[in-house]
Amino acid sequence: MRRIAAALDTLALGIASLLLVLMFVVAGLGVIFRYVLAHSLPWSDEVAAYLLIWLIFLGAAAEVWSDGHPAMHIFEDRLPPRVRGWARAIALLAIASWGGILLFAGIKAVVLEAPESMSSVPGISLQLPYAAIPVSGALIIVFALTKLRSR
Repeated sequence: MRRIAAALDTLALGIASLLLVLMFVVAGLGVIFRYVLAHSLPWSDEVAAYLLIWLIFLGAAAEVWSDGHPAMHIFEDRLPPRVRGWARAIALLAIASWGGILLFAGIKAVVLEAPESMSSVPGISLQLPYAAIPVSGALIIVFALTKLRSR
């Protein structure tokens, strides 16, 4: 299970890196077209924002795997080792629960957005940016439960 989680983390970080590059390219094109060529691209701001949404959600999930989220260890470090293990387990279960909320609420949001499309790019469904929510939730569940199982 750790191998699968590690592979998913690598994939999420790889996609997030690609999205970061695409976001800068799209935003840069928007600036160049608007201020240099005096012809704005109506879709660049919206597409850059949706790329950022995916970047944030994938990054948040990846941080669960790498323990990169901010944490207050002032209390945990003062606990006896046995209690510290239980506190860590409770924290991982809470993180997995949050992932479950994101997963199910995200699926609901994706379904609700089915008939909608981007305002500046009519052919692309808003399901695409909303899909970042359940994908991130699923990754968070996998990462938290894998860490819980291997502790």
